[in-house]
Amino acid sequence: VEARGFIFAPAIALAIGAKFIPLRKPGKLPGEVISELYELEYGNDCLEMHLGAVQRGERALVIDDIVATGGTLSAAIRLLGEVVKSLSCFVLKSVREY
Repeated sequence: VEARGFIFAPAIALAIGAKFIPLRKPGKLPGEVISELYELEYGNDCLEMHLGAVQRGERALVIDDIVATGGTLSAAIRLLGEVVKSLSCFVLKSVREY
């Protein structure tokens, strides 16, 4: 998801024989996209994915570098959840404030 997840995702996709599909912030992907809004600690944001990038019944692995509120990861799950057969998430680090 977004830029820092791109460091790991292509290598993992290659290793498991999967395709790499970027999920980006608004306006960064060319062509037609689908989008999902989500809440942050300080407001709202949006994730976009190329329309048709994932086909019905495919499997997906979402990789993100960090989870603070879970908003970005939840938006990724909602974007992919209607189409994919199974969905797994991998997070490199979790941040919690006490």
